[in-house]
Amino acid sequence: MRKTLEEKLVPPVPPAVRRAMLDAREALPPGGADVTARLFAAMKENRDAPTLPSSKSFRDAAASESTFRTLLRCLARYAPHICTSNAVTVSEEWYARRPKHVTMGKSTPVQPTIWPAAWRALAPALDAAPIKQSSKRRYRASIDRCAAMVRAGRASSDFGFVAAADLADAFLFNADATARVKPITAAGYLDGLIALGRFGGIDRVHLLPMQLVAEDLREQAAMMPKNKEARIGAFMERGGFGYAADRIAVCLRRAESLPVHSAAGRRALQTAMVCAVFMNKPARKGDMVSWRIGHDIVRQPNGEWSLAWQQGKTGKNTEAGVLWPEVCYILDLWILGGRPDRLVYHRYHELEGLFLLSQSECQAYRNLPSELTLSAIGVPSHDLRTAAADYMRHYDPEHAANVISAHLGHGSQKSGEAYRSECSAAAGQSEWQRSRMIWS
Repeated sequence: MRKTLEEKLVPPVPPAVRRAMLDAREALPPGGADVTARLFAAMKENRDAPTLPSSKSFRDAAASESTFRTLLRCLARYAPHICTSNAVTVSEEWYARRPKHVTMGKSTPVQPTIWPAAWRALAPALDAAPIKQSSKRRYRASIDRCAAMVRAGRASSDFGFVAAADLADAFLFNADATARVKPITAAGYLDGLIALGRFGGIDRVHLLPMQLVAEDLREQAAMMPKNKEARIGAFMERGGFGYAADRIAVCLRRAESLPVHSAAGRRALQTAMVCAVFMNKPARKGDMVSWRIGHDIVRQPNGEWSLAWQQGKTGKNTEAGVLWPEVCYILDLWILGGRPDRLVYHRYHELEGLFLLSQSECQAYRNLPSELTLSAIGVPSHDLRTAAADYMRHYDPEHAANVISAHLGHGSQKSGEAYRSECSAAAGQSEWQRSRMIWS
């Protein structure tokens, strides 16, 4: 004989939850009362805190993903005082079990990019080259793009001027408008192929003309108006970093309004954290995805967070020191994920050694920080570096060049040449204005 709703919702189901579900009996989803009762029974058996079910309790209560999703909906509506932070781990487990890349019942594997035979023969030399692994990955990705053009018949696999010019033409004037790239990007692709030839022992007489083509592409890029300038101009018109702070507040309010286990709520909180840290210290996106909790970014028992790391691009160390109190507060929110404040230090030690951005042993993809800032404040993360430099230059143009170089973590004086020349011009203009005031 089937149990009535009253018979299902017995202790350890809290009275308030029982009353809310009985009052809404007509709106309850099928199985909602059963799985909710099983969760509270599992919490009692696993000796969980009254309002914080463990991941094990969520697993014990729901044996299928559909039942698990029903449980989360019921908790959000009828037991909002129950913290579902530990359900995130279980949710990711269910997502991982879903079949990937399924089309018409068959798996669709991603095909690897096939290099021409002559290039494949040089690949071991590139792998053994005395350069950083990040550079090797970048070169390989660039060679992949060149190989795609060779397969399409747009260029040959030879090394030399003709092949480089054909590749440049294919990248800039592709019949498929979505496949076209900017001259600076095309130059980067050629750099990968040139590196392959250099480490593979190709004669310099064939590589020098390719370098000339790449340099010509860079000169074209230098003469083109930069999209970045228009983006930053619009960002400053909206209020600059003040606008960014307002958008961070919007993200925090959105996260607070959503269940803590929801993907949208976690994304909003993650976005707020990324934007806040970039306001405090505009790091490169590739560096942020590599930061590990307890190693690069450290929390002290008094609640202060500090940041220091080795830059991937330059190999040099840089730091932000103790972060602003507002940023520390948002970092606490990010690692807590909806858990009670009293658990922050316990949660910090749970996450120690994991990546900050993903809170796991898997590193987030490189472009994620830039995508998050773009979605929130309308500019990619790298533009915040330029915006920060602009603030410093206008505040103290005479000394800004060195401050900018230290703040942005430039590896050499050449890296900050553009900023340095802008600071010199601004300092000269400031001096001229002062002299005008004296003589007027």
